[in-house]
Amino acid sequence: MKDAIGIAGKLLKEGKPVLIHDSGYRENEVDMVFYAPTIKVNSITLLRKLAGGLVCYSMPLKVGDLLGLKYMSDILRTTGYTKLTNKVLGYGDPPNFSLWVNYKDVVTGIRDADRARTIKELDKVVELAIEGRINEARNKFYSEFIAPGHVPILLGRGLEVRRGHTELSLALMELNGLRPSSVIAEMLDEGGALSVEKAYSIAENLGTVLIEGDEIIYFWSNK
Repeated sequence: MKDAIGIAGKLLKEGKPVLIHDSGYRENEVDMVFYAPTIKVNSITLLRKLAGGLVCYSMPLKVGDLLGLKYMSDILRTTGYTKLTNKVLGYGDPPNFSLWVNYKDVVTGIRDADRARTIKELDKVVELAIEGRINEARNKFYSEFIAPGHVPILLGRGLEVRRGHTELSLALMELNGLRPSSVIAEMLDEGGALSVEKAYSIAENLGTVLIEGDEIIYFWSNK
């Protein structure tokens, strides 16, 4: 299993997608994942056409805290929308959504090139924050981004708290010595989630791997 984690890391560094299945006991969904520093326009096109779910940018909560980011559910609670935020979906976890942003120089924000640019610039913010250049990171974020926009930021709570695709993708990056900065989208089928069996077939066609969430959790817990 460790070999699969390493293979996934190599593919991610090369700018290729990997697939992650969370668990049959949770969402039972497969997400397509890219390493954010390698994102390109055609990466967004692939996520949009072959995955089909919401294209999201993920960073750890600890980095979001350095930037002054909050969960959208907390923002809504403070502005009178408690009745909308006091419920959870069937898999039981709170949502990881924070702000939705566009980079200031994009056209409309939704185009593949626009979302790729926004994600690349978000990754640069995270890189600055991780390097300890907090003021530069905050200045870049608040001077160069616009909200609301078309790229949702997800704040990963850590695998010890939550075991969703946000946390699994960030843990996979860190297990491979990569920056915790990922792009994820659910893989959908007609009317529902793409089956794991179909996802394995797509992974083979793409020349990539499908990683089970339990594999990531095991190696994360024993690192």
